[in-house]
Amino acid sequence: MLSSPPEQIWAVAMLAVSTYAWWRGGWVERVVAVANVLAWVATAALQNRTNWVDPQWSVFAVDVLFLGVLLALVVRSDRTWILPAAAFQLLLVITHAAIIVDGGVRARAYITALILWSYLVLTALALGAHLRWRLSARSAR
Repeated sequence: MLSSPPEQIWAVAMLAVSTYAWWRGGWVERVVAVANVLAWVATAALQNRTNWVDPQWSVFAVDVLFLGVLLALVVRSDRTWILPAAAFQLLLVITHAAIIVDGGVRARAYITALILWSYLVLTALALGAHLRWRLSARSAR
């Protein structure tokens, strides 16, 4: 499942941030943490590791569903961090669309962009969980 060092680094970072978000965050951060882990597991199970030239249709579907979760939370919550997280996830979905529309997009650019946007979504989640924890700690005083 985790064949390369970048995949191992991503797994550790994703699990660490999701655990932190579950532990220190509120309901929004917990929903995103669970959705993030589910999306990661689904992506690992469904991606085509033998062909990075053609679109990753199943990964595209997972990323669209995760975007839907984030957008629903943008509408239903009062968290400001969720908006950049949704924007980064939208950019990830647009990256999938770029390779669907233009077969000339190279595999390295495709993979690099997907990784970049994923890390930025994760960064937004970590920041959101930390801010929520600080806010609740301040309120408890």
